[in-house]
Amino acid sequence: MDTATERYSSEDRAVFSKFRQVCEDVAACRFVRDLKKQNSVFSIGTNPDGSFRSEYPHYDNDDFLAFLTHFRKLAAQGEPTHIFRVINTISKCATTEEQLALKQIRDLLLKERESPWIKIEIGLPGKETTYTPKDIENIIFNGQVFHTDDSLREDLRRVLDFEPIVRMSFLRYATVLITKAWQISCVLHNRGLTERESL
Repeated sequence: MDTATERYSSEDRAVFSKFRQVCEDVAACRFVRDLKKQNSVFSIGTNPDGSFRSEYPHYDNDDFLAFLTHFRKLAAQGEPTHIFRVINTISKCATTEEQLALKQIRDLLLKERESPWIKIEIGLPGKETTYTPKDIENIIFNGQVFHTDDSLREDLRRVLDFEPIVRMSFLRYATVLITKAWQISCVLHNRGLTERESL
């Protein structure tokens, strides 16, 4: 009888185990735990005395940077645990129903990453630059956190000038991605396709 473990190579299962560990590391991040408690409302208004009032989430920058070190393993193209690479590997031996479910996850992530429901446009009227979560991810990863790409310097300045709105847009996408990654890792684990990584 064909079992899930027999359909995948030992190399595939090793990647699935790493993917599961990354998902556990993301879930254990203080930033992720605190995000659930965070008020994600952004509003600007006027007080009765005429002064301006604003309400927005306050993110701990050190916790955010720590979160990115784990999130990158799910989102960066070259990583073996990139969620789309894992989806492709699972799809090789998946049933038709499973392939459809994986395609729906991929489509949702692409939509959230490249065509979000809220668009960030920065610049003078008529000369705005649109920043999708994919763009923001690239700017943060390659212009600030993991690399210092000079070609992204101006974009980084613009993005940082519009905090926390930009970070809120990115985190909507990141939250969808880590939720779907966790769901996939649970299915892999429940089917006996993951083992705890030895350190």
